[in-house]
Amino acid sequence: MHQAEKNYNLLVQPSSVYYLNMHLRLSTLFYSTQLVDIFSYEIPSSNLNLKQQQLSTADSSLLVYNYHSLVTQDRFFVFVHCGSSYNADGSSRSTVQSISELFSAANWLEREVSELSGVSMSGKKDLRNLMLQYGDASTPFKKSFPTIGLREMFYNPVKDTIVQNPVTMQL
Repeated sequence: MHQAEKNYNLLVQPSSVYYLNMHLRLSTLFYSTQLVDIFSYEIPSSNLNLKQQQLSTADSSLLVYNYHSLVTQDRFFVFVHCGSSYNADGSSRSTVQSISELFSAANWLEREVSELSGVSMSGKKDLRNLMLQYGDASTPFKKSFPTIGLREMFYNPVKDTIVQNPVTMQL
């Protein structure tokens, strides 16, 4: 734990995230503490090839919970070092217990982190995408996300539909 001008940083294991958040929610010491933000960022990996990365159990992402106490004006940052599990297609997903039962603001924030960064929340009831198309399992904030698109999309106001076409180049 580190304190710097009313900022408290905690590094916890993924298995204890739910219990720590339960303590933050129900303890009188942290009365009126609200969840402000949840975000994730990918920790750069070393220069290993893909097969070595798949075989290694190195952690690849860090999940950060940002809390603000309205009474004492303190900020609490909870850092969770997420482990990666690799799928059959080579993509990785980290898993953390959902806290949307404890903080209602966590529902949308967890959906955003899950959709954009690939951190899946176990026990999450609402798994719909917020920004990407339904059924799209890509993770745009991961370093492995392709930067070249294969389809272009636009809205057709006459038919009131979204049209997808192969990418065309106009010179």
